[in-house]
Amino acid sequence: MSYRLTLAEAESYLRKAARASGLDWGIAEEAGKTARWLAAFDLPGPETMLSHLQNLAGKDYAEYIPQCNLEPWQASGGVLCPVITGAALADRAAIMLKGHPIKLGRTAYPLLLAATLGQAARHYQTVFVTCWSGVRIDCFENGLRIEGKRENLLLAEVDHVCCCREEKSTPQQLPSTRAYSIDAAIFKRIDALAFKTCAPATEESRAGAGAGLTDND
Repeated sequence: MSYRLTLAEAESYLRKAARASGLDWGIAEEAGKTARWLAAFDLPGPETMLSHLQNLAGKDYAEYIPQCNLEPWQASGGVLCPVITGAALADRAAIMLKGHPIKLGRTAYPLLLAATLGQAARHYQTVFVTCWSGVRIDCFENGLRIEGKRENLLLAEVDHVCCCREEKSTPQQLPSTRAYSIDAAIFKRIDALAFKTCAPATEESRAGAGAGLTDND
């Protein structure tokens, strides 16, 4: 059984789920956009993001933050978070725009990383490439190309990732505005996680429901 999500819903649910997992709102916003970007290309962005968030549960998120002064980039906890690493890459896009690749050490769910670079590609109107384990994803201003070992597309962790700019490439797939189909059981897990961002009702909030506590007329 499947559930149909609009792209806006995919972004909203995963943003809330990321926040409920302990990420600050800024990174949670990036998580939602990443899930939506992949869903627009009928790739399992919401499912992959959920897996990543579940792996973060109970852990110190600071250990996943990239140490950008190292070559390759590394995280103190041993594994880079693809969402915040992608945001850091976008902030340092000038390095790649000048033709210098950026190399990463152990990285979780590199497909999510490629999606954050896809958003940067739209902003800079260029092509950014992410490569790992025989997979290459070219992200365009408004398109996508995937080459190599498709079976490695959804790897949960890889030892090396390379990100760079590409000038000679042609997209093979354009984004869609159609609803995204997701397994109903997986959606329930996302929904349950996202629901944790809702503040519990209090006596004051219940009393304030409806017409309000004050008369402003």
